[in-house]
Amino acid sequence: MNNSINHKFHHISRAEYQELLAVSRGDAVADYIIDNVSILDLINGGEISGPIVIKGRYIAGVGAEYTDAPALQRIDAHGATAVPGFIDAHLHIESSMMTPVTFETATLPRGLTTVICDPHEIVNVMGEAGFAWFARCAEQARQNQYLQVSSCVPALEGCDVNGASFTLEQMLAWRDHPQVTGLAEMMDYPGVISGQNALLDKLDAFRHLTLDGHCPGWVVKNLTPILLRVLKTARKLSAGRRTPEITTRHVVDDPRRVRCPAISTHWHR
Repeated sequence: MNNSINHKFHHISRAEYQELLAVSRGDAVADYIIDNVSILDLINGGEISGPIVIKGRYIAGVGAEYTDAPALQRIDAHGATAVPGFIDAHLHIESSMMTPVTFETATLPRGLTTVICDPHEIVNVMGEAGFAWFARCAEQARQNQYLQVSSCVPALEGCDVNGASFTLEQMLAWRDHPQVTGLAEMMDYPGVISGQNALLDKLDAFRHLTLDGHCPGWVVKNLTPILLRVLKTARKLSAGRRTPEITTRHVVDDPRRVRCPAISTHWHR
């Protein structure tokens, strides 16, 4: 499987790395330095004082030790506080009645640098053509718009009336797309628990990527068969279901991570 999503998150070329090292050592000139700024410390709490040093696409350093570092341009933040880019870990952009481009225009300037999208609303109407359109939009965005492959079209067989289908064969055509992070929320969780082969085939096909769950009103008894298929995030856990029995089974309660700040090495001016 050659999905390149990990490279997007982690890969820095050797040349870029050498440049960053030189800037961080003070042996090379940064492109920008943002002065008069505090950085929110999400790990330890509090704030870090000192400038932010930027080289190319990356932050090369932060903190008071870079106060006198050389730069092509210095920007005065006038005492503002800088925070890492925000990530929305589960989103249906089309439900906002906006295109991905319009959504980016509205949210990127407000700090939302990354979104993980499940476009199942448009896929329910248009099938693979809708997913393809969404992927083309995401490829052109400056915002990090990643996709999960919609797993349930319709959401629940025999319950919903929709306008299209999205077969496993069609889903597999998108598995290795560079914008794809994994399989979107498995809304037909009763089908997984009952062992329906069509659903288990989808989980098997995406088992090396992220698998998102969906569990309104789950009971602990149902966790073991679900976790055997490696679903590790859970949408729609009610407040009464966020129990030690659930959290000790390593299920991430998705609403708690949605819209939480997360470290981003990329700088969006």
